[in-house]
Amino acid sequence: MQHIVDVEGNQYRYLTMGKLQWTIDNFKCKCYSNGDPIFHALGDQEYLSAGNQAKGVVCDINNDLSLSDSHGKLYNWFAVHDQRGLAPKGWRIPSEEDWTQIELILEQEHGEDADFINKYNLKYSGSRGINGAFGGHGKSGYWWRSMPESKSLMDNWGRRLNLDAKSFEKIDGFQRFGFSVRFVRDVT
Repeated sequence: MQHIVDVEGNQYRYLTMGKLQWTIDNFKCKCYSNGDPIFHALGDQEYLSAGNQAKGVVCDINNDLSLSDSHGKLYNWFAVHDQRGLAPKGWRIPSEEDWTQIELILEQEHGEDADFINKYNLKYSGSRGINGAFGGHGKSGYWWRSMPESKSLMDNWGRRLNLDAKSFEKIDGFQRFGFSVRFVRDVT
């Protein structure tokens, strides 16, 4: 299986899905793509404060570093959309069009069968709320979509996959939420 590498040397596997290549591991880097560190928030108050200051944040799920290898880390909207970027060169945060394309492929390949959850290594990593509280680990997975235009509330900030679900669900959110990150690129 092919993989890409981030600025810290972490490797991410990827698969080709139609006209896209999609990483099948959640991002776990503590730096932007230029090597600058992302603010690592541990406590609820420092997470809340950083979000209120429109500061990019990364955190370990449930503040448990041991989960990072298998589940990746969680990032707020400000980190995901920082001009320094998260994605390795040539890759990007999935747009709404990318998510739609991926969902159509999954529907065609798997229909009502949930085998795609294992094939694409979809983890129920949970999220971090705007107040800093963690929730949903082991029950739900949340992933950002690219939405640099969203300084205002929208009804689609990314996707959620609940335990035993057969498909992704569009979700709303806030810039201070912490979600997982995957990357896509066009097949060349």
